[in-house]
Amino acid sequence: MPRALFLIGVLLALSGCSTEGAQVAEAGRQLITGMDVDDVQACAGIPTRVTTLRDGTELLSFEQRNANVGGFNVSLPAVGGFSLAGSGSYCTALVRVAQGRVIGVVFTGDNDDTFGREGVCAPIVRGCLRYPEPARLPAAAEAEEAGRSGNISGGASTPLPQDPAHR
Repeated sequence: MPRALFLIGVLLALSGCSTEGAQVAEAGRQLITGMDVDDVQACAGIPTRVTTLRDGTELLSFEQRNANVGGFNVSLPAVGGFSLAGSGSYCTALVRVAQGRVIGVVFTGDNDDTFGREGVCAPIVRGCLRYPEPARLPAAAEAEEAGRSGNISGGASTPLPQDPAHR
């Protein structure tokens, strides 16, 4: 009996753990909320579906599917059986957009890791965590630099180096 109690204690302790995937998914949700929709698409990819809701907001759907979900079952005579499942098999991230800005992110689907919530969703938002800065068009960057340096022509003030392969 003490051994069974020990196993139950270990399982309860592990159930409070969080996986890296769950932490990435939550950090991504927090980062994306408030971002410009174009920047979200630049870091998370092109949505699978887009729909406009009655209130005028848009709903972008990003999907992640896993084929290998793992897990195993254990049956102990004194305790009974239990299942330690692997990660979920799919996640849909629903990104709500109003006036060009993300106002909310909801993860749905069979998306829980073994010891963490929504960890299967991590690949959807991981790119945004790695590259959180908004992309700028080269012309916009040149114009901004020209404004700061006093160059009113809008062109680059210094020539770009030539690629040796194209000389």
